[in-house]
Amino acid sequence: MLTYHPNGTNEAKVYDGDHFEPHNAERQIGSSGPKVKLMNTLLKQQGLGGVCLERFMSATGLKRIRSTTEGTLLVVAAVDNDATRKMCIEVLSDEPGDFLFVTPGNSGADDKDAAIKGNVLWFGRIGNKEIGIRPDILFPNIDTPSDGIPRAHGCAEEAVSSPQLIPANALAAAYTLTVIQNFLDDTMPLEASHMFYNGRTLSTTAN
Repeated sequence: MLTYHPNGTNEAKVYDGDHFEPHNAERQIGSSGPKVKLMNTLLKQQGLGGVCLERFMSATGLKRIRSTTEGTLLVVAAVDNDATRKMCIEVLSDEPGDFLFVTPGNSGADDKDAAIKGNVLWFGRIGNKEIGIRPDILFPNIDTPSDGIPRAHGCAEEAVSSPQLIPANALAAAYTLTVIQNFLDDTMPLEASHMFYNGRTLSTTAN
């Protein structure tokens, strides 16, 4: 989408200091090794070049990106980390320049029959006009995160992930792409700031 849309760009950067773990194989494309290695292969296939960096995003890094990016900066925080979300919100709000911040998330209970709830939140400043609502105003867990921003080899600071399913992750990705499509088309719904979706974990019993 970014490569071929008239308002898109091939200057995309991905930050991910995480490594695949065996349980990731249930819904991701690897089970061991750094995620950036496989991500760079996928990005090259899309004409975006090897732009995935093996590091976690920091306030200093985001400020540097903001100061060197012309036009509206699109930031997608696809993370299970509220401290990172809050950091991005604060840096983008304080630094000059237009931006759109998008962050998807899933949540659910331990009960196998509980609904998997998801949302895609966004807010920004486009044409010096505020759009959406800051996610940390809507969600107390982002305003006062219980986790810390992950550092290299510091995965213990990451939030414990909620139960996740391939359909829930696929919905989060689809809704995120819808928001980005609206952004590129210059049709962002100014009266809204989030999308919600629901699913349910179903189990089957073999006879």
